[in-house]
Amino acid sequence: MKQSLLSRLAEQPHALNHLLFGLTEDQIQQRPQSDKWSIFENLAHLGRYQEVFLDRIQQIISNVTPRFDRYVADNDSDFAEWTRLSFQTLTERMQHERAALNAFLSILREEQLVSVGLHPAFGPMTVEGWAEFFLLHEAHHFFTILKIGGTLRTEDQPMGW
Repeated sequence: MKQSLLSRLAEQPHALNHLLFGLTEDQIQQRPQSDKWSIFENLAHLGRYQEVFLDRIQQIISNVTPRFDRYVADNDSDFAEWTRLSFQTLTERMQHERAALNAFLSILREEQLVSVGLHPAFGPMTVEGWAEFFLLHEAHHFFTILKIGGTLRTEDQPMGW
């Protein structure tokens, strides 16, 4: 896998140190609107999606052009399990799952990296294309976390680390 992708996969999660700095667990659990996810639920989604993504990559390298349905967290019982974790357990599990994902991706051979899976909205993508999609999806949720945090912070809770 391209070093730039591996580096981003390793480093992007560190943005959470800045995004979550100064927020209380109550704030992290607070929904901005009743029909919108909290910061915690966004994190649970990202944690669970790391597992889903690893499974999809394993399917892509093991099968001929598998086709995937859109992942919908609210229809996934394993996502519900992630939402029941404590904040500390959630963040530790996210780190563990990310390490496993990064280790797996780092040892794929060139012929595996060009394997293709079909995304319902974005069409055919190689393993590296899926990794790019994964990073963009995660960054979108990080931006959502930034926006939610901005509505919850007081003047003595600046974002940053």
